[in-house]
Amino acid sequence: MGRKEEWEDLDVKADERVTMSLATLMMMDVLALATGPVYLLSAIFEVNVMDNLPVFASVGVLSVLVLALACQNRLKKLRDRLIKSRGIELESTARLKQKGEMDERTKNKLKASKRECRWALSLALSSTNSLFLIVFMGLAFFILRSSSPVINYAASSAGSCAIVFYMSTRAK
Repeated sequence: MGRKEEWEDLDVKADERVTMSLATLMMMDVLALATGPVYLLSAIFEVNVMDNLPVFASVGVLSVLVLALACQNRLKKLRDRLIKSRGIELESTARLKQKGEMDERTKNKLKASKRECRWALSLALSSTNSLFLIVFMGLAFFILRSSSPVINYAASSAGSCAIVFYMSTRAK
């Protein structure tokens, strides 16, 4: 391969937890993203959602779960990459609190880490959302347009989620 840069060897896995506010924001976005295709297909293909509620509900729940996992994978990888590129080496926050070593330098590192986590969340959400919607549109309106609307929705959502999840685990 190539020569490693010095920032590629930094320890950034000390504290991988996502804060509750960022996790809540991510879940709200994933919920909105998973319910968008229901509205789109019901409006365009004139499908009664109440008649097909079990299909729409089960596919929607599975989409939310897979998209949340994909977004979380992408978030952690982007966060680690951003922290490494900025040269921020972290020690576990739990260990720091036990030692009582919250000096000014450590506080600045933690603040920078939180800033990079917010930046990584926005990048993860935008890339996951755009990839899901592009693949869903391609599947629903070009490849599966001749199938029944319920099968179109289920197959398009499942295929889009599978591709998004694969790309999130594959991305560096």
